[in-house]
Amino acid sequence: MPYKPLVVLVVLAVCGSASAQDTWSWGTKFEVRANYRWSQEEQHRVPFTFPPPIPNPQFLRTVDPGHHVELNVADVQLDLGYSDWLAARAKVHVQAKHRRNPTSEDRQIDADELWVRVGEKPEFLERPDGTSFFVQAGKFPKMERQPVRLMESYGLAATSFNRFEDLQLLAGGTIGRNFYWRVQLANGNPLYFRDPNALAGDNGTPASFSLDPEFQSGFPIFYNAETEDLVFDTSHLQVGEALGYRWQSADENLGFDAIVFHYQRDLADTVKLTGSLYGGDLDLLQVTPAEVGTLTAVAGFPIDGRRKQEYGVRVYGEWGNATAIVQYTAQEIAGLERYGWEVEGGYRIPFAFGPVESIQPAVRVSAIENQFPGAPPFPTPSLWWDWKKYDAGVRVGLERGLDVTFEYTTHRIESTFALGMRETLVTLRWRV
Repeated sequence: MPYKPLVVLVVLAVCGSASAQDTWSWGTKFEVRANYRWSQEEQHRVPFTFPPPIPNPQFLRTVDPGHHVELNVADVQLDLGYSDWLAARAKVHVQAKHRRNPTSEDRQIDADELWVRVGEKPEFLERPDGTSFFVQAGKFPKMERQPVRLMESYGLAATSFNRFEDLQLLAGGTIGRNFYWRVQLANGNPLYFRDPNALAGDNGTPASFSLDPEFQSGFPIFYNAETEDLVFDTSHLQVGEALGYRWQSADENLGFDAIVFHYQRDLADTVKLTGSLYGGDLDLLQVTPAEVGTLTAVAGFPIDGRRKQEYGVRVYGEWGNATAIVQYTAQEIAGLERYGWEVEGGYRIPFAFGPVESIQPAVRVSAIENQFPGAPPFPTPSLWWDWKKYDAGVRVGLERGLDVTFEYTTHRIESTFALGMRETLVTLRWRV
């Protein structure tokens, strides 16, 4: 049954209400985000001739340039637990304009998280009393994803590798209070491409081939798209492992969490994604249908085999009101190698003035470095450019669960023409 985890969650909720024991716990969270967005208008002619009836020439263009006021997303999260050894969550979003995956025609209502866990699983700087063990199944974030978001935008490494959830079976535990381990079986996020700014862009949709689509292609990079399955697919299972260490001072004023991780699976011949005529995984690397057994194509990347592999490290730290996050990931895609990194930091300043409760400035620098040559003629040259992205912002905490985040983004790209991709975001968030 595709929605088996949700059925389990409902059953547990009913049982919990009937038991009415003190050890049962439940909670709800509701979040709405709306934003003002300004995106710099830019375009670059694609050095590729598309076959009829697709009109030529085609361009890479800013997804939706200019000034816009948008309802970004509405989230509802339901949590249920029994003591420390049983937990379940259902988190569903509506709209999610900045999460659309991979096109604007993605589902308007979707489950971000849908899982059940047995056993104690301390999160980040939390430490158990001693050795522990857990098993978790369903759809939930990757084990190295950063625990705290200082801005509403994403860096290049997070966008490329761990922004979206995966369908997985995860087992893990702690050795003593500080060391921990993880072992994963997962469907694996499909390989696709998207613009690294707020909106993903439309690629491969029927409208995107017209001369004036509502949403343009953007300047895409490779990324791990959100899985669209709620059942395990055993044909290309991903295996993952991780080791970590967490420490915190006795007064809980200083602490860090470091994790090293590895994932590996075989790329599928193609993966169907909502709204796009392009297939994910190997199909994305080839301009025309090819004999996958010989790995040849009329035009495409110089691929070798079908292995998709990632390994890296993420370090999260807190010191009083200061927060720092560093992550690095190296990736191999059918013989094509690249790596990404980002460094992010912020400081929360208590600020009691009228409705203002805090001010948290933050900065981030991120990069993607490709270790493979370009593949002209190919319709998306941005896939082999080297990138650096610079983000700066400030989050103003207000009363009644409100906050406002002001952000500015610019890029430095090793392309054959000047390209800044500047963007301004102002996000109003309300959490209950």
